[in-house]
Amino acid sequence: MSIELRIGRNGKLRSNWYAKYASGGKRYSINLGVRVAGNPPASLSLKEEGDRAFERSRAQAHEKLKQVIEEAQRRNDSAHLAERIYEIKTGERFKSVTLNDLPDEWMKIPRRRKLNERYAYQSRAILKKFSAFVQQNNPHAKEIAHVTRQAARDFLDAEAARGMTAKTWNDTLKLLRATFKHLMPAGSINPFSQLVTRETETIFRKPFSPEELKAIVDAAQDDEFVRPILITGICTAMRRGDCCLLKWKDVDLNIRSITVKTAKTGQTVSFPILPMLYEELSRRDPSGTYVFPEQAAMYKTNPDGITWRVRKVFARAGFKDAITEATGEENGETVRGEIHVERKEGGRRASIRDFHSFRVTWVTLALTAGIPMEMVQKVTGHKTAEIVLKHYFQPGREDFRHALQSAMPKLLTNGQKSPKEEMDSILDHMTPKTLNRDKARLLKLLASV
Repeated sequence: MSIELRIGRNGKLRSNWYAKYASGGKRYSINLGVRVAGNPPASLSLKEEGDRAFERSRAQAHEKLKQVIEEAQRRNDSAHLAERIYEIKTGERFKSVTLNDLPDEWMKIPRRRKLNERYAYQSRAILKKFSAFVQQNNPHAKEIAHVTRQAARDFLDAEAARGMTAKTWNDTLKLLRATFKHLMPAGSINPFSQLVTRETETIFRKPFSPEELKAIVDAAQDDEFVRPILITGICTAMRRGDCCLLKWKDVDLNIRSITVKTAKTGQTVSFPILPMLYEELSRRDPSGTYVFPEQAAMYKTNPDGITWRVRKVFARAGFKDAITEATGEENGETVRGEIHVERKEGGRRASIRDFHSFRVTWVTLALTAGIPMEMVQKVTGHKTAEIVLKHYFQPGREDFRHALQSAMPKLLTNGQKSPKEEMDSILDHMTPKTLNRDKARLLKLLASV
């Protein structure tokens, strides 16, 4: 161990004493916080003496370094004792996880289901940010065992100060609390254990009326990229990602059914293929892996690109923000409603009309039409009726419920086309690629007449 003088970048002597020492097999270099007083020797070599004031400050620096080393030794002894007690009690070797390794160790935690790639990316980013925050505020913190309750609170307070919503704050807390619970040795104090979640503001998405759904479908009619996934979402209640990543192995056009394991919940759900969706699927080449390969590729690399394309369609259908309340019109175009609303708690505006609104619309239609809750849960993949009723069943006014029961089924089923109308549709859309499949469909329809 030794104390030393240091020269700053400006070439001048720094105002405090510094020291180097070793503890627990590691080397440290610290600022002792003791000011350099008086006049040092001209050579700045500590082998020589300075004036009396300088030598007094040198003695103070030595005393401070001695205290630092004694404190470090006590910490090492306490840590070693805690490790030995843990090993004696559990029969397991004490394993300490470094803060830098926190994201990688989180990935190794055993799970029932495979991690969603996007969720894993977001979670790792949060854990990296947390590790950097702790080490920036306490350079001596190298392991998760060094994280204090105050450090945990300071990080979450800093996130809240950035304008983070209560829901995101809660999700971050739950991630960190669960991570430390799994990675810290048994019997250790979880620094996040006493932090409580915040009260959140629940803003529900609005279902589309029959007229609004038709406007969206019409607006997407010429968009070969986004129209297929919009129709899939409308007809199946699947989430955006499940629609984009739909695989042919999960589609049976013969019995007109889709059976897929959802990415979010891992539940296996089944949907009947309604005529409007059947017509869309029957046009496509079933030889690949994905039903919508271009959309799948974009969702994997840039899911926000899907959202942007959907919003463009919504805008053409009349859904956009900052409408003129007096007339409901903007630049001569009818404006049906906004896609965002302000939050009471501030922060980013909440979405009330987006791709997920198709899911809300589907559930609202099903329940108002009298379909049993058990069947709706099989389609949505939710385990409890409470979740379905709270977040998805938004019927609104009485006239809206009547409209859903009468007009909506006609839209989703293309008015239940007759065999002749379906044959005409096949002939209109037949291409060389679909010739053999279309011939088989025509023969099947002829046999049913």
